[in-house]
Amino acid sequence: MEAVVKTEHGKGFMTIQEVDTPVPASNEVLIRIKAAGICGSDIHFYDGSLTHCIPPVILGHEFSGEIVQVGDDVTRFSVKDRVVSEPHKGGCGLCRFCHTGQTEVCPEKRAIGYKIDGAFAPFITMPEASLHRIPDHLSFEHAALAEPLAVVVKGVLERVRVNPEDFVVVLGCGPVGLLAANAAKAEGARCVVITGTDSDEETRLKAAREMEIDHVINVQQDNLKEMVLSLTNGVGADLVVEACGVEAAINQAFDIIRIDGRIAAIGHTGRESLSMPWETALHKAAHVTWSFSSSWSSWVKAVSMLSGNKIEADKIISHTYPLNDWESAFSALQRLEAIKVLLIP
Repeated sequence: MEAVVKTEHGKGFMTIQEVDTPVPASNEVLIRIKAAGICGSDIHFYDGSLTHCIPPVILGHEFSGEIVQVGDDVTRFSVKDRVVSEPHKGGCGLCRFCHTGQTEVCPEKRAIGYKIDGAFAPFITMPEASLHRIPDHLSFEHAALAEPLAVVVKGVLERVRVNPEDFVVVLGCGPVGLLAANAAKAEGARCVVITGTDSDEETRLKAAREMEIDHVINVQQDNLKEMVLSLTNGVGADLVVEACGVEAAINQAFDIIRIDGRIAAIGHTGRESLSMPWETALHKAAHVTWSFSSSWSSWVKAVSMLSGNKIEADKIISHTYPLNDWESAFSALQRLEAIKVLLIP
């Protein structure tokens, strides 16, 4: 089969290669991939700015598909089942995180798409324990959003929570930011604000307006702090979701939350350290919660939200490309001409 392979570290070094079709272990299934999403991390592996993948490796960790073969020990899934999968083949099984159901943060987690082969291919093997069924009415394309949505659910809805009538600001309008704004509204927030810049106007901020997010703000054209204070009678936001990883936005999060307000940190900076307004955070008694990856429960909720049409998937999935045209897909994302792009093997 043909797959998109990162062959070595550095800028580029990605190509379509002929590789063997994987064979499932006794506890695994073989999945025919129907749709695979390109994540920001895949872009950064491609441009060389992220180096924690282990090449040569097939990239891709967001996908949906249909089971075509099951291992001898698989009991809960069958051929023709429609599934999505958590992006790992388990952890060590022995550490405190594995024992407490937090496999996603096990230091020995076998993560697909950068530590072991991933989803930019026609087939992938995954263990039964990582799978979640999807209903027949949920398209494979929409189901491919389950992974980034599960990240949002864990970071925003589980670890921080959106309370009824919260005033929520989402910093960043990429796929994760749009999903976070959508999820916050679905959870009962009274008002949701999302931000972007001039470079986001044509595609991402346009999509945010089409999704009818309450206030769509270009921070290069409008004063975000003044607007938030005006809309909250000078109090500030109950919850800020930091979904862009930009230092200026991270600092502004502390400026616009209310006293005793909450910040959900889910954006990757790509840096080891950065400055933050410590005194502002202290005097506001800010609650800051970081989150990484996705939990089993967040996957259950993500599939439910997608199945129940609580997520405007069509507004977030902007392009699909055949697998062998992956370069065009990556280029569209790098030029900010796309939001979520799916590769179709």
